[in-house]
Amino acid sequence: MPSRTSHLVARSHALTRLRDRTVAIAAASATIIAGCLLWSDSSAYADDATSGVTVQEVAVALENVSGGLVKDAAESTGSAAEAPLQVHVPDSASDGVSMGVGDFELNISLPHAATADSAHLLGDGTTVYPSDGASSNAVVPAAGGVQLLSVIESSEAPENYSYDLTIPHGHRLEATTDGGAQIVDEQGRVKVEFEAAWAQDAAGVAVPTHYSVEGNTLTQVVNHKGMENVSYPIVADPLPVIVFVVTGLALVAVAALALGVGAWIVLSWWNTCQAKGKYPELSTKNGFTARCVK
Repeated sequence: MPSRTSHLVARSHALTRLRDRTVAIAAASATIIAGCLLWSDSSAYADDATSGVTVQEVAVALENVSGGLVKDAAESTGSAAEAPLQVHVPDSASDGVSMGVGDFELNISLPHAATADSAHLLGDGTTVYPSDGASSNAVVPAAGGVQLLSVIESSEAPENYSYDLTIPHGHRLEATTDGGAQIVDEQGRVKVEFEAAWAQDAAGVAVPTHYSVEGNTLTQVVNHKGMENVSYPIVADPLPVIVFVVTGLALVAVAALALGVGAWIVLSWWNTCQAKGKYPELSTKNGFTARCVK
């Protein structure tokens, strides 16, 4: 007859086997769960790459652009008297970005706005519109204008990014010989300049790009699909800058505030041009430019 001791030993062996089996099952389950999580994360990442562009992805893309191509957001001072250049960045991308000085107003639609979500404001003043598509928009109010940025997340994204302009009657949009564009009034005076197009991939490599003009639509063409070894995301940019023709001393302070330069600089150009019987035309294109016009 088995002794009590042998029963205890057998029970101990059985418990040990059960414990080992339980540990093995738990370990196998943990492996399966971990594998599922890794697979799930991988799948989610793959889906994210094709299903949309997040706020964080846009922020990182803009931060990685080299060469100072992305402007610093200008501080808003609030009242019209203190900030003659008015820039309105909407909550909905479909409303377009508005900017204006005095009686001149310009509205610029954002490309592929139908897939954009509501605006998110970053800490540096940049407004980001995350998207359900393969590209998204960001807007940076800059000195003298506003920078409009397209973030191209993958090869699935389109190559054409069109900006429809609502401009005053009698004004027209035209291409310039330096690769940019401009809006001129009935007298041919430049009111807004668009700096030459640029696009850069995540590795800092320039991507071929140019503007096309048709009516009041400015389209930036970014030829990323035919480019080998491109690193996504790509950031592309048109930068419209308000141009001031200073026709009187009363406009000196207004132009200086709107363009973010010292009043003494504007006054100096006023005196220089007046000595030639002309008026100064000022803008922040490529930093700050000034010339004398009739």
